[in-house]
Amino acid sequence: MIELLRQRLKELEDERRFAGRPYPPGIEPFPRTLVGQGFFPGGDGLWREELPASRLREPSRCPFPTGGIMFLGNDFGSLDGFQRLGLYENPPTWPFLRRRLFLAEISGVLGFYTNAYLGLRTDRDALDNPIECARFEEICAEYLDFQILCQEPRLIVVLGPRPSKLLDRLIPLKPSSVQLQFGDGGGREVAVLVVSHPYSDLGKSPEELAEDADRLRCGWATATRRD
Repeated sequence: MIELLRQRLKELEDERRFAGRPYPPGIEPFPRTLVGQGFFPGGDGLWREELPASRLREPSRCPFPTGGIMFLGNDFGSLDGFQRLGLYENPPTWPFLRRRLFLAEISGVLGFYTNAYLGLRTDRDALDNPIECARFEEICAEYLDFQILCQEPRLIVVLGPRPSKLLDRLIPLKPSSVQLQFGDGGGREVAVLVVSHPYSDLGKSPEELAEDADRLRCGWATATRRD
């Protein structure tokens, strides 16, 4: 399934919708795929148990989690930052995300870890042009729709407010509770839970961490009960 996702991404980039470029100025395609733990499409987006750094090059042994949870981040960051990476084990994000899942008693194997926005930023203000921004969001939404179609997640966990803007283009949401919303994701109902980015856990109290974990636990339990 990961190869199918990569093939579709290459097809979209090869269309060169932005004056003969894959993306608008300030956004570049990934120059390569990283080994080790990493959000898709920079990494493979699949779970790995905590391993010594010497073993991070090993492919994930976890199957693609159809019907599981999609963890939706914003983007992979800058091209400069990407080029500095060898093995990819994101210090701010992964340890905090692992702790959330542990506290929520949810197996990381259930997750596909991906990003809403494509490419790597070469310019901090790459999307200042509202026309280019709208066209870029269009191609990102098109590809996110394909990812949802392939995974058919029961629950989409949105990591921070910006990715939810893109998701709103695809899934008309109807309020279900303060914490969880349901919408039509490609012909089947999918639950959407918007949470803070894991990096924000750095400044949270144990009580706040427990509350975040409880929201995640309840969201998954509710999503699976509605099958």
